[in-house]
Amino acid sequence: MSDTTHLNSTIESLSQGLSHAKASEAPALHALAKELQQLDKMLSGDQASSPEVQKALASIGKHTTAAAASAEDATADKIKQLGKLLTEAAACLN
Repeated sequence: MSDTTHLNSTIESLSQGLSHAKASEAPALHALAKELQQLDKMLSGDQASSPEVQKALASIGKHTTAAAASAEDATADKIKQLGKLLTEAAACLN
């Protein structure tokens, strides 16, 4: 599966909700999908706290940025940008 096809598949899954994030064969992406599902559960619950959401977003941002290393060219740049934005969003919750 090409990087673009995989990215499009991931975007399609996420557009259906975080709980639909597909697990990947790549360990880093599998962990990222699990983190997205956990964030969805956290945000859907009544007791999500700002520190918990901040920690989750920071971790997701870090792992998203790391996942860019396995992507190619423009796709890698977009994934890095997404990871950076997630990390910045986490920092804003301080």
